[in-house]
Amino acid sequence: MTRALVIRPVIMCKAPVAGAVKTRLVPSYSELEAAGIHAAMASRVIERTLRLFPNTWIAADDVSHPFFATFPVPILPQGEGDLGARMQRLARRALDYGADAALLLGTDSPHMSEARLRAAQDALKSCDVVLGPVQDGGYDLIALRGCWAELFTDIDWGTSAVLEQTLARVSQLGLRHRCLSTGFDVDTADDVQRVMQTDRQLSLSGLKLF
Repeated sequence: MTRALVIRPVIMCKAPVAGAVKTRLVPSYSELEAAGIHAAMASRVIERTLRLFPNTWIAADDVSHPFFATFPVPILPQGEGDLGARMQRLARRALDYGADAALLLGTDSPHMSEARLRAAQDALKSCDVVLGPVQDGGYDLIALRGCWAELFTDIDWGTSAVLEQTLARVSQLGLRHRCLSTGFDVDTADDVQRVMQTDRQLSLSGLKLF
């Protein structure tokens, strides 16, 4: 009988500090409202991931923020460096702690279905790298059965070139990979309305801040 892969999800999450998160939602929303939306999005992502993967970690920019104390999972510091350096370090830590694969997630896709996470899990049975493309040219998840520094180094983070550059590195390394269907992130006020229409049960407002 084949042993099931041990996958360690790591959710990259910022503390919901007004003026420091989801700034592209302003002025359609106040800074406080934008932080509340971020908190609601992050909560939804964390709760959804935990339903499928009880061994989830949260990688926080401020582990002392009380928002993170509400979740019964280990809270790790993201550490220094750009996004790529932090992601590489966390993927390596997940693998070093016994996981067969690391699944890195952000908090900008609260509408992501459990089926998308299951698809990534299934793809890892035959792939080294799984990516979840989004319409802005980035990705909403990356799952890896190893830690290849090239996938995270000299990438133009925050631009429309992220997915293309990452796939070029995957090709250069000769890695087996799969791209899931294309989704979208919540970055703008229009995206907030779009996700509310996508999932009528998802509320991105009214969450208490700390």
